[in-house]
Amino acid sequence: MLQKTNEVALVEAIKKIPLLNGISPSRIRVLISLCEGRALQPGGVLCTAGGISDELYILLVGELGVFTPDDLQVASLKPVSALGIGAITGQPRLAALKALKPTRVLVLRKTQLDRFFNADPPSRSRIYRNFIHILAEKVNNDNTRLRDLQAEQEQYHSRLAILQRQLKVHQQRLHFTLEFVSRRGFMDYTQARRQVDEQRPAARVLLVAGDPQLHQQLREALAGMEVAEAEEGGQALAAVKEELPDLVLTTLPLSGMDGLALLEQLRAYQPQLPVVALVNPEEAEVAEGKGFAAVVGVEAETLRSAVEGLLEREGLA
Repeated sequence: MLQKTNEVALVEAIKKIPLLNGISPSRIRVLISLCEGRALQPGGVLCTAGGISDELYILLVGELGVFTPDDLQVASLKPVSALGIGAITGQPRLAALKALKPTRVLVLRKTQLDRFFNADPPSRSRIYRNFIHILAEKVNNDNTRLRDLQAEQEQYHSRLAILQRQLKVHQQRLHFTLEFVSRRGFMDYTQARRQVDEQRPAARVLLVAGDPQLHQQLREALAGMEVAEAEEGGQALAAVKEELPDLVLTTLPLSGMDGLALLEQLRAYQPQLPVVALVNPEEAEVAEGKGFAAVVGVEAETLRSAVEGLLEREGLA
C-alpha cells in the first residue's frame, strides 16, 4: 500500500512539470517505468557540457547546479523539473549539471524516449507543443529582460551626461579660479568667490508648455539660463534625450500627454533629473506627491528661486 501511495505522489509531482503538461497519469507511469534512478552526492556530475544529449532528466530530490564549459555556475535547479531537453531536439549539451546537495534523478535515455513517442503519437504531439510553448515563453522573457537592460543603459548614459556636465562646470570654475588668483591674488575670498560664480556656465532648462505667451514669460523669469522649449510631452521626452537639460519646467495640462504622465516617463528614463511643475493651488499636493517640485503661479522671483535651488542641489548652479 505504501509503495502504491509513493507511486501516486510521484506521478502527481511529475504531472506538474511544464514539459509533461496534459499527459495522462497512465502515460506518465509508462514514462516512469522506462526510467532508471540515479543518485548523486554533492559535486557529482550528472552530465558534461558539449556532449551528445542522449538523456532526459527529471530532478526529484536535491539541487543541481548549471555550469558553463569553464566551470562557472550560472544557475541552480530544484525539484521537480525536467532537464536535458536536447534529448528531444538533438542539440548538444551547452552546460554541465552537477549536484549541489544529495540528489536523486530519473534518467530517461533517448532510445527509450523515442520508443515511447513511436508507441504514443498523441503524447508525443502534446510534449512537442509543450516544448514550443516553453521556448516561446522563454523568448518573451528574454525580450522583456533585454528591454529592461536597454532602459537601464539609457538611464546610465543620461546620468553620465549629467555627471560630465557637472565635472565641466567644476573644471571651468577651477580653471578660472587659478587664473584669477595668479593675476590678482590680493583679492579677498568673498570677492574672489563672487568673481568665480559669475563665470559659471549657464544652466540648461527645458520649458514644456503649450502657451507661447507663457513661454515668453518663463523665459524672462529665467534670464541668463540656456532655455529650450517643447510644446507637449512627446517633444519634451525627445528634447531631454537630445538636449540633456539640467532641469525641466513644465505645466501640468499638456496636449497629448499631461504633466503627471510626463513625469512618469522622465522618471523611467532619467530618475535624477530635477522637474519643476507650475501648478494651481489645488494641484500642488498632487504634484508634490508625484515627485515634482511644485510652484504655484508664475511669479518670477518665486519661480527662479525654486529653479536655482534645485540646480544648486544638483551641483549645477
